[in-house]
Amino acid sequence: MSNIPPGGTPIQVTPQRRLILIGGAGGLIFLALVCVALGIALASRSRSTPAAGRATPAPLPGSPVPPPVISGPGGSVPLTLTAPSLLQIKDRQFEVIPVEVIKGTWPYQPSTLRTDKAVWVYGTLINYVVGLEANSDNTMLLQSLTEADPIKLTTFSGKTSSFRYSGRQWVTVDKTDVFRQIRPGLTLVLLGEKGDQRLVVSASYIAADEVVLAGEVAARIGTVVVVSGARVTALDGKLVENVEGLPAGSAYYLVDFSVTGSGTGALDASLFQMELIDASGKRYSISVPASQAGSYGPPGGQLLPGTTLTATAGFVVPESLPGASVIWTFSPQPGGSSPARFQLSIAGPPPTPEPGALVIVQLTGARYSDDATEVIVSGGIGNTSKQAITVSLSDVNLQAGGSLVPVKSTEPALPWALQPGQNLAFTIHFARPPAGTAIFRMMQSSFELGGLQ
Repeated sequence: MSNIPPGGTPIQVTPQRRLILIGGAGGLIFLALVCVALGIALASRSRSTPAAGRATPAPLPGSPVPPPVISGPGGSVPLTLTAPSLLQIKDRQFEVIPVEVIKGTWPYQPSTLRTDKAVWVYGTLINYVVGLEANSDNTMLLQSLTEADPIKLTTFSGKTSSFRYSGRQWVTVDKTDVFRQIRPGLTLVLLGEKGDQRLVVSASYIAADEVVLAGEVAARIGTVVVVSGARVTALDGKLVENVEGLPAGSAYYLVDFSVTGSGTGALDASLFQMELIDASGKRYSISVPASQAGSYGPPGGQLLPGTTLTATAGFVVPESLPGASVIWTFSPQPGGSSPARFQLSIAGPPPTPEPGALVIVQLTGARYSDDATEVIVSGGIGNTSKQAITVSLSDVNLQAGGSLVPVKSTEPALPWALQPGQNLAFTIHFARPPAGTAIFRMMQSSFELGGLQ
C-alpha cells in the first residue's frame, strides 16, 4: 500500500446511478435536480477570493488530456465528461472554464475571461449556468439574441446540445431562483456589471436536434420527420378513457402534432392522411369528434411554406389496446409514399413516485483526511417532493470489498429533516476503506469512489 501524504488527497468520484424523476419529450432525461449546496447568487463581483475556486481551463472536445480538476477550500474535485467545454452563441465561441461557487460568489479572475472565455458553475448539469464578462461585446451579444439564433454547448464527451433563446431579464444580485435545476436549459449571466442589477438570459433545451427521413424506423415524440414537402413532429400521444357518449369499452387516442410547410407550394391541411396502428396490426381511421376533443382540434386550412400548424389527430380505439405502444402515420397529401411513422406510448402518465425517490443527491468532493485515516465525502441533498423527508443513518453507507465502511461522523448530525424544496450541504466522515474502489450510497443515489490507495 502506498503512503498517503497528508493534505486532503483527492479521490475520483463517478456518478454510478441516480434514480430521479423523469419526464418530457425527445428522449431527454429531465432530471429534477436542485441547486444543491451551491447557494448560487448573482453576486458576481469582479473582486475574487484568493485562490478559492480557481479552475484549470477546460480542453476542447477530443483532446487527449483527461478532464481537469477544479480546486477550492474543500479540496480537489474531478470533472466528469458531462461537464461543458465549449459554448457557441451565434457565431461566437467561448472556451468554458469551470468554477466552484463558494457562498454565492463567483470566484473568477476578470483577466482570464476576456472575449473568448466563459465560466461554468460546477455542478449545474441540467440548467447549465454560465457567466460571461460584462464587456461591451458580450453585453451586445446577449441583448441582441432572438429565437432564431443558434446557441450550443459541447461537453468533454463531445456531445453537443442546442438551446433556444427564451427571454432576458434584469435581476438583483441576490436573486437565485433563475438558477434552479428544475428543467433542462441554459442560463447566461453577465459578470462584473456595476450596481445591484445583472442581465440574465434564459434558453430552453431543444428536445430533438435530429431529423429523420420518412420511411425509416418509427420516430419518437419530439423528433422532426421530413415527408413530402413538410416537416412533422409528434408532440404527445395519450389514451383518453371514460369519454361521454362512446360505447362501453371504447376510448379516444389523441395525437398532438405540428407540421411546417417545407415545399414550394401550399398544402391543404384538411387532406392530411393519418392512421393509428396498434400492436396487432389493426388500423384506425381519424375521427373528427375525437380530434375536436383534443387540445388543438383537427387540422384545416392552407399551410404555406415556412408556416407551422399545430393540431390534434383523434382516433376511436378500444380501451384495452394491445401492447405498450401504437404507431401513428402521417402524410401531408393523399397518395403520398413513405409516410412519417411515430411510435407513441399507450400508458398514461407514470404514477406519482414515493417522496424518497425525489430526493436528489450530488457529490462535490471526496478526499482523505489530513492524517489519512478517514475518507471525507462532501456534497448536497435536495428534496424536490411535496412532502417532508427524513434522512437517517440507515440511508447512508459506503461499501468496499463486500463490506460496509463505518461512519465516523456527519455534519450536520443525522437524522436530517428536509422540508419540500429544501437543500442541505453535508460532510460525512468514514473510516478508511481498503484500496481500490468503493460505492457511496445515499437514499436512491449512488456514486463510485475511485483511486483509493
